[in-house]
Parts: sequence; C-alpha cells; structure tokens
Amino acid sequence: MKYFLYLVMSLLSISVFAQDEPYQVEIVKDSSYEEAKTNGNHEIRLNGLDLLISPAINLSYERILNPSSGFGARVFVDFGDDVFDEDFYVSPYYRFYFLNRKDFGATGLFAEVFSHFASGRNDNFIGSTNDDKFFDISLGLAVGKKWVNNNGFTFELGIGVGRYLLDNSATDAHANLNVSIGKRF
Repeated sequence: MKYFLYLVMSLLSISVFAQDEPYQVEIVKDSSYEEAKTNGNHEIRLNGLDLLISPAINLSYERILNPSSGFGARVFVDFGDDVFDEDFYVSPYYRFYFLNRKDFGATGLFAEVFSHFASGRNDNFIGSTNDDKFFDISLGLAVGKKWVNNNGFTFELGIGVGRYLLDNSATDAHANLNVSIGKRF
C-alpha cells in the first residue's frame, strides 16, 4: 500500500511540475507563399486553343494588382482566312478573383469585364468573293479558373461573350474560349 501511495504522489507531482512550464508555440512559415510572392506581379500567357484551331496567335499580358484583382490585355492576330472573322483585335480586361485557397494571389475562379476592338472581314457565304472589311467595338463578360504553381507557371481555362456595339460586323456577338499556359514573373 505504501508503494502504491508513493507512486500516486509521484505521478501527481510530475503533472503539477509539468504545468509550471510555459506553453511554447512554434510558428512554421509556408515556404510556398514566399516562393510564389517572388514570382512577381506580371504574367504572360499564350492561348493554345487558337493555335490548334487556326494559324492564329493570341497573347495575353496581366498585371496583378492584389490577390483579388488584376488587369491586362489580349492581342490576337489571325494568319488564316477560314475560321475567324476577326483578323486582329486588342481586348483590355479587368478581373476579379474569388475563392483563393492559396496565398499566391490572383488565382482561382475569376470574373472578367472586357472590351474588344476588332478589325476583320465579314464573310459572304452566298458565294460572293467580295468580303467587306469592318471595325467594331464590343463589351463583354467572362468567367474562368486559373492555376499557378510554385515556379510561377500558369494554366487557365475561361469562356467569355461580348456584344458588338457599332453593328459593323456581320455578327452581333462573339465568344472567347481560353485555354492558356503562361509564366508569372
């Protein structure tokens, strides 16, 4: 019985002494945030979908303002005649990012407001070879998702629809499909 009491008392004294120690918290920084933060606020992307569909180049530049927004512009040049009505366009945009799950900033789901300054040819499908040239301006909205890895490489999917304002184009609206890869620097 003595030994049992001695054992209980020694266990109680150890637990009492253990509570005298201050509680220490170790703070561990996520190194992926620091690496991503050093990737910069500029991004260049190439839309691979336009390269696959037609001999066309669609380059985008984006300046990241903060983790929730950015602005930029797309430049499109079509080298073929058969797929796109637009031969050239410049499309400035402003983006709002939502549901960022990482501290990279400017990643995740986004909504975009854009304008579109396009020139091209209205195709006459009746058989006439006389195509009318046009210049038109549009406003539109887009949605999509962007992924960014630790090295600053980006992958983006998006879809947008714009409506022409000047009625110079044969169509009233246009769609933008985006499957882009890029680099943040």
